[in-house]
Formats: sequence, C-alpha cells, structure tokens
Amino acid sequence: MVFREVQCLILSYMNILKIDNLVGFDKLVKLQLDNNIIEKVENLGHLSSLEALDLSFNNITEITGFSALKNLTTLSLFSNRIMHLGGLDALEKLQVLSVGNNLLSQLDNVMYLRNFAHLQALNLIGNPFCQEEEYRRYVLAHLKHIKYLDYRLVDQQAVGQAKEQYQDELLDLEEAEQQQQLQAEQADEKARRVALHRAASMKGMDDIFDDLMLKGDGEMSKLRGQPQIQELVSQLREQVDAASDEFISTVLSHQETKTAERDDFSRALNHAKAQAAAESKAEIAKYSALAKKCLADPTLPGIQTLHKSNDYLYERLMDIEVSSSERYSESISVFESSYDELTKRTLEVTQGFFGKLRDFEAAYHERLVSVCTDLLDKVAAEQADYMPVDTRAMLQDKDALLGVVNAAHDARVARLDAKEDELRTLEDQASKSVIKAAVDSEYTRNRTRVIEVWNLCHVVNKNELRPDRFAQD
Repeated sequence: MVFREVQCLILSYMNILKIDNLVGFDKLVKLQLDNNIIEKVENLGHLSSLEALDLSFNNITEITGFSALKNLTTLSLFSNRIMHLGGLDALEKLQVLSVGNNLLSQLDNVMYLRNFAHLQALNLIGNPFCQEEEYRRYVLAHLKHIKYLDYRLVDQQAVGQAKEQYQDELLDLEEAEQQQQLQAEQADEKARRVALHRAASMKGMDDIFDDLMLKGDGEMSKLRGQPQIQELVSQLREQVDAASDEFISTVLSHQETKTAERDDFSRALNHAKAQAAAESKAEIAKYSALAKKCLADPTLPGIQTLHKSNDYLYERLMDIEVSSSERYSESISVFESSYDELTKRTLEVTQGFFGKLRDFEAAYHERLVSVCTDLLDKVAAEQADYMPVDTRAMLQDKDALLGVVNAAHDARVARLDAKEDELRTLEDQASKSVIKAAVDSEYTRNRTRVIEVWNLCHVVNKNELRPDRFAQD
C-alpha cells in the first residue's frame, strides 16, 4: 500500500526514541506511538489530517510540537513526565485528553483547559495534585465543558455544589472572560473593517482622526488637558468622524459597483469564450470524422483530401481565434472605459472628503488660536494656578506659543495632504491593476491558443499523415 493512502499506523512497543520517518503519511488519521522511549514531540507538522494520537507511556517532559495538528480530537499523553499543561492552543477540536500519571503538581494549572470548548473527556488521575482534597471539586467547578473526568461520568449535582463552593471566584472569572471576549470581538470587528477598507483602497481610515489630527503635534499635546481645548478637539472629532463615515460608506458603495462590473465583464467574457470554444470544437469534430474515414482506407486521393482538410482546419481555427481576440479586446476596452469612470467618481469623492477635512482643520486652528490667547491672558493675570506647571510654562510667551500652535497646524495639513495623495494613488493603482490583469490574461490566452492550434494542425495531425504510416509490408 502506498504510504499516502495509510490512515491508521500503529508503532507501539518499538523502542522508538525519536519521532521520524513519517513523511508521506499525509492522510494519516490515527497514530499510535505508545510504550516507546520518546522524549520530544516533533516531526508531526505535516500530518494535518491526524485526529487521534497516542503518546502514552513515553518519556515526554514538555507539551510541544502540536501547533499544526488542528484536526486532532483525541490525545493521550498518559504516563509521561509532564510537569505543566500548555502547548495545545491550536487544538481547537480537542474532545478527549489524557494526561494522567504525569508530574502535574499545581492544581490551578488545570485552568489552562477551561477555554477548550469541545473538551468532553479528561483524565488527570495519577498526578500529584490529585491527592489534594479539593482536586475533583476544583476541576468540576472550573472546567465547564467536560462530561467525563478520570473515567467517570460527571455528576451534575456535584458540579452544582462545586460551583457554589467557588461562587465568588467564578463570578470574577466569568466577568473577566466576558471582558476578554468583548475585546476579542472588537478586535475581530476592527480587523474586518481594516481588511474591508484596504480592499477598497482606503488604508488607514479606521484610525484617521488619531493618525491625522492628534499624532505628531509635539508640544501642542501639553495643552490638550485644558477643558476649552478638550471641547474643541471633541467638536473636531465629531466633524471628522461624521465626514469619514459618509466617505467610507460612499467608497464602499462604489466598490460594490466595481465588483459587480468586474463580475458582469467576467461572465460575458466567459460566455463569449465558451461560444468560440464550441465553434472550434465543431470544426475539429468535422475534421476528426473525415480523418477517421480516410485513415480507414488510406488511398492517395483520400490522403490528399485530408491534407487539404487539415490546412483548412488550421485557417478556420485561426480565423475563429482572430475574430474572438478582436471581440475580447473590444470588450476589455469597453470595460476599461466603464471602470475608469467608476474610479474617477471615487477620486472625486476622495478629493471632496479631504477638502472638508482641511476646512475643519482651518476652523479648528482659528478657534484654537483664540482659546490659547484667552489662556495667555489668564496666566498673565495669575488666574491659572489650577494648570499643570508645564502648561503654564508654555503660556508665558505668546510668540513661542503661537509658533507651537501654527507648527501643529502645518503638520496636520501636511498629513492630510499626504494621506489624500496616498489614497488617490492606491485607488489609481488598484484600477490599473484590474485592467492590466484583464489585458494580460487575454494576451496569455491568445498566445496559448495560437500555439495549441499550430501544434494540433502542424504537429499532431501532420504526424497522423506521415507517409511511413501507410507503407505496405
């Protein structure tokens, strides 16, 4: 049997020291390596189909080497020398785990298994922490998914009592887990938005206010703690967020239209190609029928007729290809014109959006100068004892302060200009990339088809018509 077809492999009691020589067993579902002298889990990364792995009764000291075994549902590490639970994070499908008769001594290490949502059967018996009076109650209280513990069906009444005993601890734990879950969901949602924005040539739009309006302001950041300036920043954020939401929504709408345009173009092109292919196949079928008849009775007139028919086939197939290529090129040209128009609309929206941001920034800067002037007057009148020392120090010199404010304004405007150029460039490059892909694909298809026709009529068919094929014995 070929190694790659093997699904179950038993290598028990073989005095194996190192896991090796399993290359080629790509479809292995079950692997038994129990009762050997293995010290380290390694060289299993290619066994992506593995569902059950038995490494019991070995000399393993650390749980490593499982990151690629994402389909593993059953794992036995019974009777090894493991001192710490870990290294199984990738095994999201794990249902049965045996780590009994090891050297696990810290009972709270069991908490590592709490997030394995599919873990139903767990064996821990024979570890040092099993001697603790609270062992079973602790496990039942904290591992919420298991149905079998140490070969025994879990009693739901015992679970309820255990949870009652650890009630306060569990409440804090569940609250922390809910917070972590919320943060994870928020991170996933942000990652989704970032990916969506990137696909629509809007890189960095998710954090545009912080990146363009707050970062890189230098000394100006020391003044933001003042209530008057905080209010200005809050107003600016509301304006930028509202404009950004409108811009993103519009560009994503344009992106959907572009996607639909590409899909329509692809469907129309594929339909035209199918028609051309059917026409070519019909011509080839006619020639094949004639060839079959002529080759069955290879008289000279018949062979001459077949030669002429082959030449005609070549001319006909090339005519079909030339005509098809012209139609495809025309379709690509129409698509390019339509797609360019959609791109121009997006670029116009981008220009308008950044125009708004510059207007917001100009108004914010004007109000900021006015607020800073008022703060200067308060410091001069010794009415600013509530301010931090470094803030008051900035408000001693009007020229220096206005220099800081104007520098921050110039930096924000420069960042806006740079971001607009970046988004416009991304949009333009994305549009050109789509058109180039269509043109390149057609060029490759045409060259390939021309070679195919040549080979068919000048190599394959001519080989069938060699004079030596009809020589008499």
